[in-house]
Amino acid sequence: MIQNTINHEAATSPGPNRGHKTEQLEVRPGCVLSGVDNTPGRKAYYINLEAKPGKGDKVEQFLRDILAGVEQEPDTGPWFSLRFSDTTFGIFEAFPDNAGRNAHNIGPGGRNFLRVVELDEMLAYPAHVYRLDIMFGKFDTMFGKKITSKEP
Repeated sequence: MIQNTINHEAATSPGPNRGHKTEQLEVRPGCVLSGVDNTPGRKAYYINLEAKPGKGDKVEQFLRDILAGVEQEPDTGPWFSLRFSDTTFGIFEAFPDNAGRNAHNIGPGGRNFLRVVELDEMLAYPAHVYRLDIMFGKFDTMFGKKITSKEP
């Protein structure tokens, strides 16, 4: 896999500002990554996708394709696709740990980001993948309904 570093301002879409403008990003075909990937604990990604004008429907289908893949991944979830406007989309996905997040990267959901030609045709900027640590949260309710957990 090709990996380079670039200046934060040079190739990122509008979205959450990770702070310093000099932050280095990992550049991969179809996306850029920021954040660390080697700390213990629960993990997440927030992915910012900015569609080219008129390509929002293609991004929406791309998100549906990812969902079909993550439904096959036991350690991926919760998973949400988000729409902020006609052209701005996002993904929030959580994992129990680094191993689960890394399994997603090579699993049926994460492999969608290998569709580089399609990403280049529909996105105004490379997708920006933010690596996150989950600090805490409410895990027993989803859309107003109590959910059960297999964990004690």
